[in-house]
Amino acid sequence: MEIKEITHDKNVIIREFIFDSTDIKRLEDKTVNELNKRKFHIEGFRVGKVPKEVYKARLKEAFYEIYVADEAIKEVDKKLDEENQQLLLPPVIADAKFNAENGKVTVELHLEPEISFDPTKIKVRKAKEEEVLDGYVDMRVKYIVEENAILEPKEEEAKEGDMVKVKETVLLGEKKLRDGEEREYVLLKDDERDVVKQLYGKKKGDIVEFEKVFEKDNDKIVYKYILEVEEVYNRILPEFNDEFVKSLAVENVETVEQLKDKFRTEGKEIYDRELGDSYRAQIIDQIPQATELNISEKTIERAVENIIDNLKEDGKYDSYVQNYGSEEKLIEELKNYYVNLIKKDLVVKKIAEENNIKVENEDIKAYAERVSIEWGVSPDRAEAIIKGRQDIRNEVIMEIVESKVAKILTEKVEVEEVSFKKEQEAEGEE
Repeated sequence: MEIKEITHDKNVIIREFIFDSTDIKRLEDKTVNELNKRKFHIEGFRVGKVPKEVYKARLKEAFYEIYVADEAIKEVDKKLDEENQQLLLPPVIADAKFNAENGKVTVELHLEPEISFDPTKIKVRKAKEEEVLDGYVDMRVKYIVEENAILEPKEEEAKEGDMVKVKETVLLGEKKLRDGEEREYVLLKDDERDVVKQLYGKKKGDIVEFEKVFEKDNDKIVYKYILEVEEVYNRILPEFNDEFVKSLAVENVETVEQLKDKFRTEGKEIYDRELGDSYRAQIIDQIPQATELNISEKTIERAVENIIDNLKEDGKYDSYVQNYGSEEKLIEELKNYYVNLIKKDLVVKKIAEENNIKVENEDIKAYAERVSIEWGVSPDRAEAIIKGRQDIRNEVIMEIVESKVAKILTEKVEVEEVSFKKEQEAEGEE
């Protein structure tokens, strides 16, 4: 077998694997062995013992154009596997022509392209730490005070700050989605729920009825709410002082300042964790705009063809075309998506390799512990799910690697500290 490189355009190499008459004889024998293994039945011959010349006579041109070519392609694939090249796409058999004298397999190799990444082009934002921690402490203080409110039943109408206890029934047509469920609502001006708004001005014994209408697939879905007011309470909030703090019986906490310090420590842990998640999301999202990619248009076209084939196989292609307005716009969007995806993946891979980043069992365990609450399972169960499902494990590993890469890049990207409080105030004035 002779190998010739025909063209080399950016990351795409076109090779020809040329087979001479000696190679053809060898491939003929392999083809016959394979056909006999498949136990082709030809009248007058024992199954698995059909001679080469009979196959040639029966299959005619197909013997070489299909079956011998198939054996040659297997040899080409094995040869490419031995090279262990870093490919973006599986090798593409562009052509295969064979006859009794010679043959040729033409292969497209789509290698990983060269990239140029400049982390200084990435700019991330972070909220002012003190502002966030002050807000967290205020929120926790407000919550613990309201949690310990004294409730006094009242006969007057419900007003701002009161708690209203109701029996709640929700109907969808004749079907009862809730049937007299006991619920409690605190009336606060910032609460935009319709249920809360309907309870202002109501008294014990009142019946409140209202409807909520939603549209789905051009149909109207109507939910009817029936609220029976069982009790209206005046909430008396305790004074937040040292005496109140002592009554909470929090370990090693006896004063207002000690409780606030405890809340601030909690807030700092949350801030650091969420800041890391925020950096990861911002940095990974901006990698494409900070990366130059020397990629062949042929690779992009091949990749998009594969994506479209998968969409068609899943029966989703027509809906995607409809969503984007035309096939041309969909193809253009898929090209952009693919290029950005490759930029991100190659940059993450390069930085991970340069810094010897690996995902250890301890990383999986820590990740499982962090998401267990969100998943509604124990940390051990979350870890078992991750390790037991290859698709989930791959996603988790990629997320952990991205987090480690983002942590390294944080030292190189531009970080802007912002006051989201001032931004919100400015938006409110507009």
